[in-house]
Amino acid sequence: MFKVSKVIVLLITFVYILTGCTTDSKNIDDQAYAIMVGIDKGVDNKIRLTVQFPTYKGGGNGSSSGGGGGNSDEKEHGLVDGTVVVSIECATVLEGINLLNTSTSRHISLVHCKAMIFSEQLAQEGINFYLSDFARFRETRRIANIGVCRGKAEEYIMENKTLIGDNIFKSIELSFSQSKNSGLFPMMGFTNFYKSTISPYSQAYSIYMGINNFKNLQNSDKEKNPPLKTHENYYPGDVPKKGNLKQEMIGTAIFNGDKLVGTLNAEETRYFLMVVNEFRHGILTIEDKRHPGMAIPFDLRPGRKPDIKVSFDKSTPIIDVNLNIEADIVGIQSGMHYESTDRIKELSDLLKDTIEGGVSKTIKRVQKQMGTDIFGFGYYAASKFITINDLEKYNWLSHFIDAKINVSVRTNIRRTGLVAETVPVRYRNRTAK
Repeated sequence: MFKVSKVIVLLITFVYILTGCTTDSKNIDDQAYAIMVGIDKGVDNKIRLTVQFPTYKGGGNGSSSGGGGGNSDEKEHGLVDGTVVVSIECATVLEGINLLNTSTSRHISLVHCKAMIFSEQLAQEGINFYLSDFARFRETRRIANIGVCRGKAEEYIMENKTLIGDNIFKSIELSFSQSKNSGLFPMMGFTNFYKSTISPYSQAYSIYMGINNFKNLQNSDKEKNPPLKTHENYYPGDVPKKGNLKQEMIGTAIFNGDKLVGTLNAEETRYFLMVVNEFRHGILTIEDKRHPGMAIPFDLRPGRKPDIKVSFDKSTPIIDVNLNIEADIVGIQSGMHYESTDRIKELSDLLKDTIEGGVSKTIKRVQKQMGTDIFGFGYYAASKFITINDLEKYNWLSHFIDAKINVSVRTNIRRTGLVAETVPVRYRNRTAK
């Protein structure tokens, strides 16, 4: 009976201890949750830190009713579409946030931060100083997306608005998920990015982003007959468009260690994502060889996981990359009946040659011009070494530049869309009286 009493007393004690409040507890309503954090090179100090957080007006979700930054007073206070955008010069990221807390009624927290953006200039000099701060800080959101801005991160965040819906948090999450729908930019969380900067197997990459000022869309010329351009060689800010948000995420930023060494355009990014098994869906347009100037768009998706094998010829790596891509025909401008069994093979071979050539050129460009293994081939090579020490002594990242890489693509056109047979357009052959 005495033992039972002791157990009951201990249980009651633990209940009070486990449910008791701690000195570092914070109410949800006492914090301002950062949406985005941007880091630029400073003028009077090491960095210029930009933080965006919601005003909690108009529903408490950062809705556009909280201010659009239209008049001078709103601009002075940094009000942008229901959010506040503040910038400060400081020595470190965490010091900057601490200084911002002196003029903010709520504690600025990073636990729900959607993205950390570095300017291209700062990324070229190295960003490990700032990554290490985030890595140790308990409030850092480990799945926050990492991006490199073509230009200033401060200007990019100032354009971070929502035109569809009221909730800016949801809008940002959905905009990042467009990577799976387009295949024109990657997704890279903080933890994976940080691990890649210190990994002996692969190196880091991130989203490439920037501002489009709508100056690339030329005025129409009735006398001009424009050519067919199927290559999507776009970088942030280059897409010929007008309207919608000025923000653009398109392309890939490539790192050697913690330093930016190059970028991939939209088309190269699609081929890169195919190799690293991150490509989910996208539209690829190819010129019709039988009818030059006519386009054939395909809806692409992976058929199966990439088959990658690494072997060695003495100390030289030999990498075999085998891809399986499925496609649906979503348009035939020429009107030719490519759906027939004898011509579907012709289309499949055309698609195969296009993807195979694109993947080979992308890998070669990254390997020879940038000298970095963002594909993670080192993970496949690791099994060829007995111990991790042997792999580290070999120094995979240095030998990757000399690797011989073979690319093979198998394409399978599965469907022809909702049209089983292309029928040419019919015209009358004589003039009506």
